[in-house]
Amino acid sequence: MLPSNFLRVTLWVVSFFSLVANVFAIVGRVKSKIPVMRNMFSATVSDKQNAFLINLAVADFLMGVYLLAIGISDVIFGKDYFLSALGWRNGIACKGIGFIGFVANVASLLTLTFVSIERFFTIAFSFGRYHFRSKLTRIICAIIWGFSAAMALTPIILSEFVEEIFGFSDICLGLPFVRVPEISKYHVLKQYRYYGYGAIYETVVRDTGIESLQWIYSQIVYIYFSVTCVLVITLCYIAIFVSVIASKIQSGRPGDNKDEIKMAQRISIIGGGVGGGGGGGGGGWGGGGVGGGGGGGGGGWGGGGVGGGGGGGGPNKG
Repeated sequence: MLPSNFLRVTLWVVSFFSLVANVFAIVGRVKSKIPVMRNMFSATVSDKQNAFLINLAVADFLMGVYLLAIGISDVIFGKDYFLSALGWRNGIACKGIGFIGFVANVASLLTLTFVSIERFFTIAFSFGRYHFRSKLTRIICAIIWGFSAAMALTPIILSEFVEEIFGFSDICLGLPFVRVPEISKYHVLKQYRYYGYGAIYETVVRDTGIESLQWIYSQIVYIYFSVTCVLVITLCYIAIFVSVIASKIQSGRPGDNKDEIKMAQRISIIGGGVGGGGGGGGGGWGGGGVGGGGGGGGGGWGGGGVGGGGGGGGPNKG
């Protein structure tokens, strides 16, 4: 199922730390009064920031669940995976696992995006009215999960009409970024091991409107949605940096929003980790050259943009 031992070891390590670390983070945020955790989590975190951080931890925990499920499936099938590949990819279990992974990816990216927007308004407009309120934050969190679930359900619904929508992915993410002429489709199926490793079958795929629709949807998710979120994150942290520099120059002394800038630095560290994780997720989605490249690019942009936000705290410490 997984082509190399390196990927197997990496998957188990990442899933373990993702589950343990995010359970700890969720408990720490929800139960902030526990003495052992009081010094590890800032007591000054507002309700709105806490809500976003819990949202982020839950999304990353679900990603750990997804990776763990893939790892367990790899152990169960072992070297005989090719005998069950077709049934696995189009089965309920695979679609359920893919749903969890898809929701985790989208929810994590959206949460990080709104965290960046909230930090921008809080720091750039310290005395203004453009702040997120607790009620608005809860509504945004609900919208994030609803939108993520809707996006994750779309490939499952399309798979009822197009059998091959999950057929190109051993890791159960129904986003095949492939669209080729009919004469070449057999070679694509062979390349992506539609029937598993070592199996040889002649497969006929009809080029229907539904297939074109799912190809367009893959483009929307891979390119437009992901790149838009990364750009928003990058621009927000650049704007925070510029705002802090301008405030420092105008006042000639540290501003009153020092605590907020410290929080932005902490969020930037979390964002850098999520950006890197998003890159890995992108590679997983694609499972090939296009997906891997998009994921890597996303991680790079995200890390750079969020890192810039962390640097914004520098001028205000003088």
